[in-house]
Amino acid sequence: MLRTTTNTTREQAFTLIELLVVVGIIGLLISILMPSLGRARDQAKGVHCLARLKEFGNAIASYENVYKDMLPPAEWAPTPEDEEAQYDWDYANLKYGWCELIWEFVYRERVFAPNQPVLDPADNDPADFPIQRNIDGERWEEYFSCKASSYHGVHSGHYRVYLPAWSASSYSINSDGTFGNTLPKPRQSVSRSAIRPKLPLIGDAYEQSARGDGLGDDECSYIDAGEANDAGLAGGGNRFADRHMGGTNYLFQDLHADWSRRLRERLAVDYDLNGIEDVDIVP
Repeated sequence: MLRTTTNTTREQAFTLIELLVVVGIIGLLISILMPSLGRARDQAKGVHCLARLKEFGNAIASYENVYKDMLPPAEWAPTPEDEEAQYDWDYANLKYGWCELIWEFVYRERVFAPNQPVLDPADNDPADFPIQRNIDGERWEEYFSCKASSYHGVHSGHYRVYLPAWSASSYSINSDGTFGNTLPKPRQSVSRSAIRPKLPLIGDAYEQSARGDGLGDDECSYIDAGEANDAGLAGGGNRFADRHMGGTNYLFQDLHADWSRRLRERLAVDYDLNGIEDVDIVP
């Protein structure tokens, strides 16, 4: 007797429970990978920042070749005798800094009046430190802006020079242990060879800072001794920023760029890194 067997085909499909399990596994993998992807993104921004600081170093080296081994001043304003000042004296009274000088020197693009960027188009007033503050950022292509910064509008500067190094000057100390009146001069241009090798020239800075000395000079292009790690006014401060993995990127005296987690704290107590703790410096 022949037995006939009928093969039936049953369609296979995900059940609701299986689908939820798959979705849960995918969600778990994403939760595991996202922190790693975030760290990789932050590291990429840090590497980009270090490369930008190195570009600043190359620009400084080119500037030095022309100006006899002298750094550009941290703060600068033209005088009527300057070639750049053949325009209204109102413009000549404006402040510029190392950013503006390097940009014009490297890119041969005039920064100063009569092409001076304005802060408020309504009153057409020109602004101090236009490149450092990223006024008309499209024009400067945010060259002096850090990708890791959370603020990319008009700001007080993503990068600032460390004035005690940049001006190669020292503080005088009185007999009672307080600091005297000898302070670094931002308009003093010096040779880089006169700077202590371990000191930073430029570093990450808070983009919305107010100077800790109460002078309200929040558009200044430099960080002074005592301010490197100081919170300053309204919690902002005129200080180096630790926006890269909890540390700060610097360009050093020998024009190499590197990252450090604790250097800004060291500068606050030993401004010239000579191994001797300094008395408190009033910013």
